[in-house]
Amino acid sequence: MPAFDVIVIGTGGIGSAAAFHLARRGARVLGLDRFPGGHARGSSHGETRIIRKAYFEHADYVPLLKRAYDLWAEAEAETAETLFRRVGLFEAGPPEAG
Repeated sequence: MPAFDVIVIGTGGIGSAAAFHLARRGARVLGLDRFPGGHARGSSHGETRIIRKAYFEHADYVPLLKRAYDLWAEAEAETAETLFRRVGLFEAGPPEAG
């Protein structure tokens, strides 16, 4: 029976990234998901997701986001694929919306 150092429950965007980086560091990793790969039921399904460096919730997000941008660039270099596309964003609303 195989032995694992880590079992990751959920292999969407976050779980897959965790499993990948753990394995890269030498851990024996098993990723489990309720649905088969490439399914349309996860929060990271589809082609329109946003990542930004401006988070109002807390300033602690900013260093994490800067590192995430570096990791996207590394993944693109390793795979020779465009995995991340930078585009603009314009948000508008009433002043009371914050």
